[in-house]
Amino acid sequence: MIVETGLFALILALFIAAVQAVVPLIGAARGDSAWMNVDRPAALVLFALITMSFGALMWAHVTSDFSVLNVVQNSNTDKPLLYKITGVWGSHEGSMMLWTFILTFYGMAVAAFGGNLPPGLRARVLSVQAMIAFGFILFILLTSNPFARVYPAPLNGDGLNPLLQDPGLAFHPPFLYLGYVGFSMAFSFAIAALIEGRVDAAWARWVRPWTLVAWCALTLGVAMGSWWSYYTLGWGGYWAWDPVENASLMPWLAGTALLHSAIVAEKRDTLKAWTIFLAIITFSLSLLGTFLVRSGVLTSVHSFAVDPQRGVFILLLLLLFTGASLFLFALRAPALKGGGLFAPISREGGLLFNNILLSTAAATVLLGTLYPLFVDALGLGKISVGPPYFNMVLVPLMVPMILVMAIGPFLSWRRGDFMGALARLKIAFVVTAVTIVATLLIAGASARSVWASLGFGLAAWLFCASLIEWTGRIGLFRRSLADVFQRARHLPRSAYGMTIAHMGLAIVLAGITGSLAWKTEKLQVMYPGDSVAVAGYQIKFTGVDNHVKGPNYTASRATFIASRDGQFVAKMQPERRVYTNPPQDKSTVAIHTNFVTDLYAVFGEPDGKGGFVTHFFLNPLVPWIFFGAVVMVFGGMVSLSDRRHRVGAPLRKTRATPVASAPAMPAPATVVVANGERKGLLRGWVYLVPLLGFIVLVGFFIHRLQLTSEGDTPNLIPSVMIGKPAPTFNLPPLLADRPGLKTADLKGKVTLVDFFASWCVPCRAEHPVLPLVTQAGIRLVGINYKDKPADAKAWLAELGDPYQAVAVDAHGRTGINFGVYGVPESYLVDRNGVIRFKQTGPLTPEIIRSKLIPMAEKLEQ
Repeated sequence: MIVETGLFALILALFIAAVQAVVPLIGAARGDSAWMNVDRPAALVLFALITMSFGALMWAHVTSDFSVLNVVQNSNTDKPLLYKITGVWGSHEGSMMLWTFILTFYGMAVAAFGGNLPPGLRARVLSVQAMIAFGFILFILLTSNPFARVYPAPLNGDGLNPLLQDPGLAFHPPFLYLGYVGFSMAFSFAIAALIEGRVDAAWARWVRPWTLVAWCALTLGVAMGSWWSYYTLGWGGYWAWDPVENASLMPWLAGTALLHSAIVAEKRDTLKAWTIFLAIITFSLSLLGTFLVRSGVLTSVHSFAVDPQRGVFILLLLLLFTGASLFLFALRAPALKGGGLFAPISREGGLLFNNILLSTAAATVLLGTLYPLFVDALGLGKISVGPPYFNMVLVPLMVPMILVMAIGPFLSWRRGDFMGALARLKIAFVVTAVTIVATLLIAGASARSVWASLGFGLAAWLFCASLIEWTGRIGLFRRSLADVFQRARHLPRSAYGMTIAHMGLAIVLAGITGSLAWKTEKLQVMYPGDSVAVAGYQIKFTGVDNHVKGPNYTASRATFIASRDGQFVAKMQPERRVYTNPPQDKSTVAIHTNFVTDLYAVFGEPDGKGGFVTHFFLNPLVPWIFFGAVVMVFGGMVSLSDRRHRVGAPLRKTRATPVASAPAMPAPATVVVANGERKGLLRGWVYLVPLLGFIVLVGFFIHRLQLTSEGDTPNLIPSVMIGKPAPTFNLPPLLADRPGLKTADLKGKVTLVDFFASWCVPCRAEHPVLPLVTQAGIRLVGINYKDKPADAKAWLAELGDPYQAVAVDAHGRTGINFGVYGVPESYLVDRNGVIRFKQTGPLTPEIIRSKLIPMAEKLEQ
């Protein structure tokens, strides 16, 4: 009955959202306070209903109600309570419920704490929020019902992906969604302002705290996702430029630009149209991320679903909200007056420069994420965009931005003194130079050390400049201690927040620099009693306990003793777990940190001779990356606590224009109006450019979704080889005691050809599910793609070798002939050697069960 109550509450919430979307908006247009006042109670009731519905779904998971399909697919009785709760948002349906819950939470917050908002603005804001809620509730009910029943109910469920059975899942998605969905508030304020035709300093001050909340949450969510990848996937890294990682980074970049643009709009009453545009784009990028994760347009380790029907619905929501808002922006933005003028060398100029670089970075990430699909759709070939592209294009954008970040706070509003600002940064110049020289002297002269010294110099420049700016505000070293204390006590918290956040970014930059420059890695086979040296540490392998029992898994636990200069440092115990439901393997790493470096241990497969593959990393300054992110969030929270963010700015009083003593001549006046109309028309066309670009992007996505509905691959990369014989090849073996692979080997039995590489993070996520292929009676062969043989051998030794044959495609020629887009990629070949199916991206248990096995059985018959 609780489940039905949850479904009923969700249906009722749909109607409440409709009322909240329509009635207050009409009331604001008519100036009817009674209709406008419907907004607050409607928002509170809507939140209560969604909370009830979300709670009912959580109850079904906690009590293991296997009459609910969502529980069957994502839980089982052996799963610990924590993962039963977090598993609610581990599925597509549950994650959309979490999305809607947070969306209505923000609406409730505006209703409860927005008493200082003008009634008309508040009514329009809550109406826009309700429109978004209506769309997503309708999406859940029509395509993703989490309360669907199954009959007869099974005795147990399928369980949750072991990678998601991790404490990080309890916090990473909620904070990420608090950021994603939080930007809907800035979006709603922007649309309300466009409808009202009024953007002023008060509006900017009202929108800033909501933007700041979303930015803090998204910063923490992205950092936690990076940390989860670091300690869960066992690859020693923290960012792989995965498409869904990029989908979270893009709104963060745009949101950071929005946060700074809103400052200019509030302080100087300028950049108003640009701030409105950024609010629209930031939330649109959040919606785009939702579309990418759930439509199958791009395949990722983080993808929730590859259902084109769901993708079409989300695309319709994206088209409705983003398309309509850009159309409204094109209509109303030309009428927004620019406000105060400013010189290029000014604080406004620095913030605008910051905005341009951040927006360009977001556009660059978007282009790199979607570019392979564009190229393929235009028939220009198949390419893969990876970390080299992103590193190459983003570094030149971020370096000048960080340089200007240090100088900007020293410039005055409207017109600044550039040389004077540099003069106040003399100490920062000295510290930066000393940092660069010291790094070179300590690390030695090499190309890597040169780049590292520049990175540390840039971090020192920003950190020191931020500290100098704060000391200048409070008059440190120039005033008495009592006066300094008094000034520090009365300094606005937003100023403290800015300083802390900028210093946090400097710490993150130093951490990234150190981790990229001096990472040490060592992989080998070890026997109990063996020792290995890793960057000054001695690591001794003492043995393995093969009888570790977990709540829903068994594990083999290795024990390593790390020492340095004969002194004990740490006892490290990584594990290899075998889960019973679902039947998958998972490695857990052991990390010892001293908050400067991480000693990182991975325990791999046995070699069959009493030894085990072990993989050790020394990751310098990686802890600084996550600590710096926490400092940035703390800075944002300090700024958010500033009382000025809770009080609207006073409206500016406008002076009446004096009447001229002499009447104007009619002819010149007519000419002036005509010229103004022409300029306004031209300006209006400029504002249509974003809408036209968005329409082109939507058209492309519709084309891709059409391919999916016709049975194309999950990544929507069409293969001309489907229905054709496998290309001719003859590849050498990767392992000396195993055969190579040639075209003739693919005949006689249904075979899955899997392209993989040791450098591929999604391949690592795919690897534990490959035994399901062989268990289904399908022959599995592997082709190591553009990889170093030694790395590939070590990779298989660490994770296990499920292949019946493994060949080497060192230069990628065979991959090109197959039509490989990027690894992992798999081809199902029938008994006659004809390619029948292509899977782009990692195989999942769902894909193997629903697509691969039925097709293989049909081909065998």
